[in-house]
Amino acid sequence: MTSVPVYVPIIKGKLNDLRAVGALSSSVRDIVKPLIEAMPANPRKNRTEEHVFKFCNYVMKHVPLGEVFVDFFGLLPDEILEDGTNATIYGYRLLKSLGRTVTPVYGLERNDDLWDEFGKLAATFGKGFAFRLRRDDLADYLIDETWGTILERTAQMGLRAQDVDLVLDFENVGDNTVSEIVDVVFSFLWHNERIRDYRSVIVAGSSALKTVTEVGKDDMKEITRTELHLWSALWRDMPDDFKPIYGDYGVIHPDFSDLGPNKYMNAKIRYTAGDKILYFRGHGLLHPVKDYAQYHDLAALVRSDSRFRGRSYCIGDAYLDDCARRQVSHGSPATWVKADMNHHLTYVTHQVIRLVSAFIQETSDERAEALLVIV
Repeated sequence: MTSVPVYVPIIKGKLNDLRAVGALSSSVRDIVKPLIEAMPANPRKNRTEEHVFKFCNYVMKHVPLGEVFVDFFGLLPDEILEDGTNATIYGYRLLKSLGRTVTPVYGLERNDDLWDEFGKLAATFGKGFAFRLRRDDLADYLIDETWGTILERTAQMGLRAQDVDLVLDFENVGDNTVSEIVDVVFSFLWHNERIRDYRSVIVAGSSALKTVTEVGKDDMKEITRTELHLWSALWRDMPDDFKPIYGDYGVIHPDFSDLGPNKYMNAKIRYTAGDKILYFRGHGLLHPVKDYAQYHDLAALVRSDSRFRGRSYCIGDAYLDDCARRQVSHGSPATWVKADMNHHLTYVTHQVIRLVSAFIQETSDERAEALLVIV
């Protein structure tokens, strides 16, 4: 993999999300650097140590190769194990002991007592470090403070800017205009005249729906990927020697929670094409009657759409085609996370490569925007 990835998807540290990454072709995996974030522990099921161990084993088993960022975001900053070890630090040490090299990720609003330990971890892994900045960190009135903290913590960890990635994570961007976020990004970045010294700047967000309540039952709806338009605007406005890396949450809402089953869950398949996520919604899986077989019909609807890429495109598309032909089981919501995400990650990687090549030659903003909708 090159030192700077083409695409940084933020991946929930759940089984089928990680399987989706592990099933990527080598040509895609080599130029993608996922940011895997641990989910919160379910206090009714696991102790913290068990939860962290399970997450690390998932990473080792399903994403054993390739560059990755890891963020133990789901853990409370002050969460400790029975022996007094901070749970986040334990997680990184466990990954190292298992032989998995990662780039550690941490935010400014968490535990200020851990920065010395992060310096040691960064030195041990030898893969640099990433600051994950939230929308509040980038507010105009906090820019001086945020940059001051980044510079201070970088020095405290014994790192250089060249070893550091900045992840500007806007989370849910579906209700924002692109121009609003562009202004925030530029105000923050150009506040530091040495911004070009940093290894990379990743701008991430998501327009994915949290629920499908706004999609009609047994219907389809297209959701515009605002995060793609944001990255496009930034890429075209930034200097040739300093370009942002595209990031998103795949087809998963940033605030997704897997705590507890939902008996009113609906069947759905999400399919990314152009600047849209297509939501194919069925009806209740368990209520009023159990009906998982409806996934066969949903898959057939996706396959009949002119934007379907064909079974040879990726593992996710092959499964979708098999399901539409009723050659495999109908699957479950978890199964379809793997298929939906595998398609999205593959598609977006190819899309970003294509767009960068086109942007280099295209001078018209209008024509550049039109490129985003091309499937």
